[in-house]
Amino acid sequence: MRASSPFTIDRWDPNGHAVEISTGTPLAGAYIVRSFTGGDIEGRSEVLFAGAFSEEHGSGTYVAIDSFEGSVLGRAGAFSFWHTNTMTRGRSGRGDGILRIVPDSGTGQLEGIRGTGEIIASGDEHTLVLDIEFSDDETGFDADVVTEIAGEVEGRADA
Repeated sequence: MRASSPFTIDRWDPNGHAVEISTGTPLAGAYIVRSFTGGDIEGRSEVLFAGAFSEEHGSGTYVAIDSFEGSVLGRAGAFSFWHTNTMTRGRSGRGDGILRIVPDSGTGQLEGIRGTGEIIASGDEHTLVLDIEFSDDETGFDADVVTEIAGEVEGRADA
């Protein structure tokens, strides 16, 4: 299923921390609040953002994690998603942007949400597009496999 909505950035607070290492793309972070209205997605998200960007060259990369609360396609709840993008000289290349829903992050009617998406920016306008599915947890949680993997990781010489 595809869901989309325009959004606005209601708050952008730089975190005030600066790294001491100087590169051609200075590193910065921010706390962001967004509102989603006028589409299949209604609600708000709070975002932790980190980026490295050169104003001079228009090149950089960001990574961010959103915690969203509201509704998607009429289903109410909350979930988290992460996204990243890279720009080179003011342009994003094909495949430079990634957005994934965090597994098992859904609550309420959004429990079991999974999928991918993208954030489309055109000037001052932004749109979130999600390609999603909802699971009924048919496969379930296999505690034996998790325990086996955890034991293998703990037993590694380099761990």
